[in-house]
Amino acid sequence: MRLLELIARGYSLTNALFHLRGLGQRRVFSDWEIGFLLERLAHGPTPAVAGLDDELRTIRRENYRDRDAAYRRSRLSLTEFGRAIVAHKEDFSHYNPIDHWWGGTRLTNDCLWRWNPALVAPQPSRPSLSSFRAEPTSHPSRSPL
Repeated sequence: MRLLELIARGYSLTNALFHLRGLGQRRVFSDWEIGFLLERLAHGPTPAVAGLDDELRTIRRENYRDRDAAYRRSRLSLTEFGRAIVAHKEDFSHYNPIDHWWGGTRLTNDCLWRWNPALVAPQPSRPSLSSFRAEPTSHPSRSPL
């Protein structure tokens, strides 16, 4: 959401978004993580961001030089859908598949952590482990003789 808010405020160049750490505006993601997040926002089935260089779809992730050049060519803006997300009228996950790992946690459309403005755990679609009650079993090696 923060990236979309920054783009809405006029940060249309990826170079500015990548270097906001120096301004104290970005606290979590590295430059390349910002790039990968932008790609998910721009290249999904229902994009929230327009103007990200399409060549990024085909450049190998290890090719930092060409990826950097493609990011620098990009001129970002929000799509109508992106503006609706910033206005809290739409949810990106309702229109785009989410399946990636972050910090050892797998994030999917069914299991998303949210920031609103505090971290909110996913709402489980299945019973939590705290409500799970296993039937008592004994190990074969512990059976009475």
